[in-house]
Amino acid sequence: MLADSEIIGHRFPGGRYTIAHWENFLLTDCTTADQLPDGLVHPVAMFHVPILGCGVSIAELFDICGAEGPGSVGLDGYDWEYFFPLTIDTEYSASGSIVHWEHCVDDRGRPFDSMRFAIELRNSTNYLVARATNTWRFRRAPSTAAFREHAKHEVADATPIPAFVVDSVDPQRMKTMAAILRDPYRVHWDREATTAMGLGGRVINQGPLNVSYIVNALHAFAGVGCIRRLTVNFHRPVFDGDRVIAGGRVLEERTGDGSRRVHVWLERHEPEPNEVLVSGEALIDGDRPSRT
Repeated sequence: MLADSEIIGHRFPGGRYTIAHWENFLLTDCTTADQLPDGLVHPVAMFHVPILGCGVSIAELFDICGAEGPGSVGLDGYDWEYFFPLTIDTEYSASGSIVHWEHCVDDRGRPFDSMRFAIELRNSTNYLVARATNTWRFRRAPSTAAFREHAKHEVADATPIPAFVVDSVDPQRMKTMAAILRDPYRVHWDREATTAMGLGGRVINQGPLNVSYIVNALHAFAGVGCIRRLTVNFHRPVFDGDRVIAGGRVLEERTGDGSRRVHVWLERHEPEPNEVLVSGEALIDGDRPSRT
């Protein structure tokens, strides 16, 4: 683990990344969505492509921030901006750094460190294609989770988008996703790790997959390539076998640029009704360039 003064502002080596057809095929399959047309990459690639493109790995980020084993790392939120849709077989350059590091205490009085990193992707003509800003927490005391409660926005007369339902979250897709992400975090594929955490051996779905269900709902509503920005917070883990429902409501239709602001969420209804697992906001439209 680096010293505090070395973590904040720590720059990643930088580099280039090309998303291959096979990688996008497997990634999209993990999200339970149909393959996207015209060589478009599933937007959830914004989790791993910036990291790997920057010449770093999830395991190295764990080392930099001093992860203390299974259950010690959690996701607080993603803020993903899409200026152009990503496409397969296109080389992107990636650069970024750790932009925030703070010692915190959660709502139960348990200490954790909050880390945020930001990475930009650019194409061969140096146009900014996308920007990922992710916030992780590194727990410094034994615990299973420190997720915060966030109520859904209830907006009168807001237009609902069609729900995207996953009847049973598949642990085999988690294993494939772990391989694509180069993710060493055992809670996604090792039942012994989650048994030791008191979770009954059920493995935990990756955050990007939880977000992908929201992406799939937005695509079904407004078309592939509609997402300009997606900002989410994580509140509860999703386990294998869970039935989850992604949905949303249009909060605002902007006349200036034709975009729509949508409150989005992922819910589980058992054992508790209307349990919010992920919530956030998307900026979408249906009239965007499809190629970089």
